[in-house]
Amino acid sequence: MPVASASPLAVEMTEPEGPLSREVIERIDATQLPQLERHHLRLLAHCLACFKTMQPKPSDGSLPRETSRRHWCLEQPRIAEDPEFLDRLLEQLDVAALQLETIAQNLQIPPMTLTLDALITAAEARCQTQG
Repeated sequence: MPVASASPLAVEMTEPEGPLSREVIERIDATQLPQLERHHLRLLAHCLACFKTMQPKPSDGSLPRETSRRHWCLEQPRIAEDPEFLDRLLEQLDVAALQLETIAQNLQIPPMTLTLDALITAAEARCQTQG
């Protein structure tokens, strides 16, 4: 829940409202990655964490299929009550799945076994090749 601070523009989060812990967010923010790349990394980590909570979990370590993603989204009250947002979120989960699958392929591991370390390493490598 957000708690108002002395400044009307500042909001302190006492607990994260999503699947990423404060420690994960701080670890991403502590990288030397450019701001846009850190944001992208947070999004991928968020999507991966969501995929890991979806049922049924594929036995081969692949990401949940589209039907599992939709079912999971419909179980989230805030998402289910907004059909337009639901559609956009499912599109974004599809895009994130493709990116996570590419990272996993490069590492020769199943996507569901990806870790934050692997995502950070991939982001750093991508920045080095672009720079």
